[in-house]
Amino acid sequence: MRRSLPALVVTAIALFTLITPWTATANPQQTSQSQPRIGLVLSGGGARGSAHIGVLKVLEELRIPIHVVVGTSMGSLVGGAYAAGVSPAILEERVTQVDWDALFTDDPPREDWPARRKQGYRNPTFDFSVGVRDGEFNLPKGAIAGQRVQLFFNDVIQGVETVQDFDDLPIPFRAVATNLENGEMAVFTQGPLPVAMRASMSVPGAFAPMEWEDHIYVDGMLVRNLPIDVARELGVDVIIAVNLGSGYLPREKLGNILGVTGQMIAILTEQNVQVSLKQLDPQRDVLIIPELGDITTSDFARAPEAIASGEAAARKMAPQLTRYRLNEAEYAAWHQERFGPGHPARQAEEVRIVGLDRVNPEVFTNLVKAQKGKPLDRARLEADIQEIYAHGDYERISYHFQPRSDSSDILIVNAVEKAWGPGYLGFGLGLMTDSHGDSRFGLRATYDQKWVNSLGAEVGVDLILGNIPSLHAEFYQPLTLDRAGFIAPYLDYGLSPESLFVSDQRIARYDVIRGRLGLDLGTTLRETEIRLGPYLGQTEVSLDTGSPRLTEGTVNDTGVRALVYYDTMDSAAIPREGTRVFLDVRNPLEAMGADEQYTRALLTATTAHSFGPNTLTLKIKGGSSFGERMPYYDQFALGGFLNLSGYAFEQFRGGDMAFAGLAYYRQIASLPPPIGRGLYLGGSLEYGWLSEGTVINPTSSEELVLSPEKSGLAASLFFGSDTWIGPAYLGLGISGTGDSSIYVLIGQP
Repeated sequence: MRRSLPALVVTAIALFTLITPWTATANPQQTSQSQPRIGLVLSGGGARGSAHIGVLKVLEELRIPIHVVVGTSMGSLVGGAYAAGVSPAILEERVTQVDWDALFTDDPPREDWPARRKQGYRNPTFDFSVGVRDGEFNLPKGAIAGQRVQLFFNDVIQGVETVQDFDDLPIPFRAVATNLENGEMAVFTQGPLPVAMRASMSVPGAFAPMEWEDHIYVDGMLVRNLPIDVARELGVDVIIAVNLGSGYLPREKLGNILGVTGQMIAILTEQNVQVSLKQLDPQRDVLIIPELGDITTSDFARAPEAIASGEAAARKMAPQLTRYRLNEAEYAAWHQERFGPGHPARQAEEVRIVGLDRVNPEVFTNLVKAQKGKPLDRARLEADIQEIYAHGDYERISYHFQPRSDSSDILIVNAVEKAWGPGYLGFGLGLMTDSHGDSRFGLRATYDQKWVNSLGAEVGVDLILGNIPSLHAEFYQPLTLDRAGFIAPYLDYGLSPESLFVSDQRIARYDVIRGRLGLDLGTTLRETEIRLGPYLGQTEVSLDTGSPRLTEGTVNDTGVRALVYYDTMDSAAIPREGTRVFLDVRNPLEAMGADEQYTRALLTATTAHSFGPNTLTLKIKGGSSFGERMPYYDQFALGGFLNLSGYAFEQFRGGDMAFAGLAYYRQIASLPPPIGRGLYLGGSLEYGWLSEGTVINPTSSEELVLSPEKSGLAASLFFGSDTWIGPAYLGLGISGTGDSSIYVLIGQP
């Protein structure tokens, strides 16, 4: 018995040694002492990256702990949020409920723009201007600056905003980007987490590159779309890698420069992925490949489908994954430690505004006052940022935090001015034609020079070439930064063809050339701008074709004018919500040298309201000369599309006018930004009234009645689109007398 004891001990030790490894990998109730360090690697893939959330959901169900997360592009967004302590359930909610089209539109809604930016040629649906700086032309760095995207990142990971070292996150994290200057891989290990996430997903051409600490970064997919080696360097024992595939474009989509460019990026990405896949150990590591089918990198609206694909793919790999599961108690402890309330930003005892070059820092005064020395008000902070951003001077405005030694933080607002400014050159097109033989067309060029001085002075020029040529130039000088007061000297010069009708017959067409040199004094009150000022004016009338019925020659119409402009419309082209009111009062004065004295007042008001895809708009206009005689070219006109449809353009004129139009349209399709907003089908009912239209007989100096007092009904049917060049309409108008007209309008002629 004594001789056999050593042999029994040796046998027992050998059996224990053989049994222990099997127990550590196969027993679902294993302990943390035998648990390997697991690294989760998430690849890029744009909208396809929502599949990562499905994988995370299954990892939670299987109780698989993650010790390190490494991500590229969309993988860095999902992985960074998970590492920050955001649960897969919350991630799924955020990704499926966010409006991705709005997220990828940098500008705040138009109704939030300052009043000056909403007016006239400064009001494109989308801004495609070319920058002018130091005498050179410059283009924006990308179609999307990422303004809303980065604010979205801040909101998602708000529980860890003060963390500077990514090893101090609930789960250590790395984001992979590409250094655009040398093509090398950049691994973010510290800094503001939203900055790292944003840099990692800066798809070239789509997103503007991310500039941070003297480097320029673009999407990490170019160098390491599946960064397995980065996870290995963090000392993990096991890799769980999620590869979304390249998402190659089909042959039929390779017939243009966009398709070819996208395919080139996909090819480069797939090449570095194949290198990374060879680094996996099939005995230990787990590769998950979701079957995403025809979901493309831009199909963010299909996030629920992508998430489901990720779940299905992870469940297929459950036999390999369960080798690393924890028992319920251990996983609960691991999960509670990492997915708690986090450490959100505290009171900001200091607020720093960084990055400004031309813009006066006092623009941010209200933002600083609202946050400094007070508990963080995130909603107010982001609202103030968006209000400032709406002025159009910035590429993006973001924020992050640095912890202080006490119980407070430093709030840092990073305002990146548009590098391609401060001069902006824009182009446009306008066309209007109808079946009555009237057509107007113009090519537009605009130039804006911002921040001429510290109070935000601007130079604006609008030039139109075509059969309605015009030039408008203005120097806009605020007296205070909030624009509560301003002065604006301006020059207006333009030619317009004015038709003369007797009954339904066009008998003549005149060229009317107007010149104005004026000085406005004004104030801006939120959505309202008010102007008042004198002007020097001359109007020249010359017969183009037809019977002479107007006095030709040059008229001095120097006087004063007043303008009131109020606008909350969500679109200048085809609004779905909001109200616009415009009052224009002009008064040529004999005391100032005018040949004839009269007062001309025109009030226009439009309101729109939508319910679902349906929109109702009401437009009313009223004009009066207050019983005074006005020149024919200044009398109020009706006729044309949505202005007594079915009649010829400006067929009727009179010294007093009233008009009301009710339009209904339904959105039948959406257009992705920046192409446009939507396609619409609709119709209108219109009513108009005009007093008697008269002119002075050039031979007898007596008044001739060209049209008696008139009222009438009209209607229209139309197809419209709200595009990047402005509104586009194809319409059919029917007058109250049964006449009809076809209209084509593109842009703003």
